[in-house]
This record gives sequence, structure tokens and C-alpha cells, in this order.
Amino acid sequence: MSAEGRVRWAILGVGTAGFARAKAILRDPRSELVAVYRGHKAAETGVLPVDSVLEAIELADVVAIASPSGLHPSQVRAVLRAGRHAIVEYPLAPTEEVAAGLFALAHEKGRVLHVEHIELLSGAARILAGNVQAITVKRASVTFEGRGSESVAGGDLAMDNVARIHRLVHVTGPLRSVDEVHHEPGRLTARVTLHNGAPAEMSFEQSPYYARRTVLEVEDHRDEWRLENLGLYRRKVPQTILEAVPLFEEDHAWAMRRIADEEPRSYVDEARILHVMRVVDMLREGRTGKVSRDA
Repeated sequence: MSAEGRVRWAILGVGTAGFARAKAILRDPRSELVAVYRGHKAAETGVLPVDSVLEAIELADVVAIASPSGLHPSQVRAVLRAGRHAIVEYPLAPTEEVAAGLFALAHEKGRVLHVEHIELLSGAARILAGNVQAITVKRASVTFEGRGSESVAGGDLAMDNVARIHRLVHVTGPLRSVDEVHHEPGRLTARVTLHNGAPAEMSFEQSPYYARRTVLEVEDHRDEWRLENLGLYRRKVPQTILEAVPLFEEDHAWAMRRIADEEPRSYVDEARILHVMRVVDMLREGRTGKVSRDA
């Protein structure tokens, strides 16, 4: 910690997400941003950029990783091996096996490995989670359409949509099985079974002509819910959504409770992250079968 008792933070990759993380750190009286490494918004933090990842790690107690996804595993390892806490933007890793290895290293070193999934902190996610009991869900679906090459392999869309799979599982609970998977250029579709036996569907597509759209639909014994982009509807009636604080500030507060206050709980825990990564692996590879319910 700093001489004033504040937690010292470094950020690797100060792009849009990294800059939002920086603002959250700078607004926290218990935190101090001491180093930034690369990113087009690094200069806007007011902190002099350092020349290497190792220099950033050396200066900090906690390192926030907002680099390109392919760098996440190696940078998390470097941070943990240096005895620092690691905060990483999703996805943590390309596969469940790699993610599990990173969590194991964090346990070995006695450090926090916190994975950001701010979509689960939104007002809409809170309303859904507060009003839907997973055991009573009758059906669900999650759909994404986005702009991109329509020639991309369908399996590659599994990792691209890990956050949307988290949205589904956050409301419905873990999946029991993956029953069907279909890959086409620019498209991945799947049929799955929820832990209570109810059916659910996934559809992820991209094309140069699509506008970005995420739709999550959940029907339980009482209501029908539809989350479409930023709008939430209950029986087709728009719901009022209030965001208490910026989402990265809330994620930062969760991380600080784990690091400074030594609270073990997080809003998305290790078991849930590994469960979703297991689903991603199955969807990418086109495998069907049971999914472990240790989430």
C-alpha cells in the first residue's frame, strides 16, 4: 500500500474499458492509480505511462488487465506470480482448462483473481434476478446480432458471446446439458436444458448489415420478461430502470471489498465463470452432453 494506506493500482491497456476502470479508481479515496501501460486513453488518466508490464506490476498492489483478450492469461499469470492481485476484464481465458489453471494459481499465491462482468451489475440484470426464480423458469432464450464478417466460423461466436451466456445463466441458473449445436458461417445456434429441466435456446449471428442487438427472453410461472439492448419489458410493458452508480465503479467496489476488506464473495464467482467457460468450450467444439452443475 501507499504511505497513506491506499491500495496502489496499475492498469494494463487503457482503452475504453481501461479508462472507465481508471476513473473508478481515481474516484475511490481508498485507491491510488500509480501506473498505466499502453492504450489510446493512457495519457488522459493523468498518470505517466510506464514502459513495460513488469514495471507496472512492480509499482502496484493490484493490476487491472484491460488488454486485448489474447493477452489476458499471460498477463494474469505474471501478476499473480509477482504476488499481486489481478482484476481482469472478461473473458479471463480462451478455455475452461486455462481459466481453471489461473484460479488455481491465485489460490496458490493467496491473491484475489477478480473477473469483471459488468453486464450482471446493470439495473435490468438486477430486476430480472430479483423477480425470476430459476426453479420456476419455463423457457428462455438469448439472441445476439452484431456487425461483422458473415464468413466467421460459427464456433468462434461462442467465445464472442460469453457475456450473453452469463446473462442467461445469471437468471436461469446453471445449464444441465447442451442438446444441439449448429455451426454455419456467421452463425451459431444451440438448444440447451436448464438445471430445472426447462428448455432454452441460443442464437448468435453476425453480418456486415446487422445493427447490434441483444435479446434475452425468460418466461416463468408468473411473467414473461424481455431484455432488448438497454430496454426491459415485463409482459411487453417497459420497466423503469435506475442505475445507482456507473457499472465500473460498482465492479471496482466489489473488487475492493475482496482485496481491502477480505470479503470472499463476488457478484460472479469462480464456479460460475468456469461453468460458463465449459459451456463455451462445448459450443465452440460442437459437443453435446451434460454440463457440470458445480456453478
